[in-house]
Amino acid sequence: MATRELFEGFALQAVDQKGRVAIPADLRAAAERNSDIRQIVISAHPFDPCLSAHDLGWSREKYQRIDNPDLTPGDEGQKANAQAKRRAFGLVEKAPFDDSGRFVIPPFFKKKAGIDKWALFYGSGESFEIWSPERLMSTPDIDPELREVCEYLCETKGVKL
Repeated sequence: MATRELFEGFALQAVDQKGRVAIPADLRAAAERNSDIRQIVISAHPFDPCLSAHDLGWSREKYQRIDNPDLTPGDEGQKANAQAKRRAFGLVEKAPFDDSGRFVIPPFFKKKAGIDKWALFYGSGESFEIWSPERLMSTPDIDPELREVCEYLCETKGVKL
């Protein structure tokens, strides 16, 4: 796709006992515009204790950015290239979503991110993050504005941290 819609905005969404949650409307609209398939790709965030999600179109673009066809077997950079591809395309799960954006957070990633009854969605451009509010608030060195957003959303929905 020539022009990609960016993932922008934030929301706190309830998660049911089966791990179902709805992608906030603005984030869902961007995913639908970026891909012909109602499906997101979920992985662990590379730096923070949360999840990262994106549409299938970004997977293709990400591959083109990571792939280095100039490397030949035995090149020094081939190991780093292989590790980047393994992380980007092996440590992921696809999750289809319905018309209202509801999907099931894959159990492995739900556990890894510590998500229980609430999920904080936060746009980050080409992808969006999914946080456990409790984990976000207990993580040192988190952006103070992200912390402030989480506190505000939890307060407005009556979520005790």
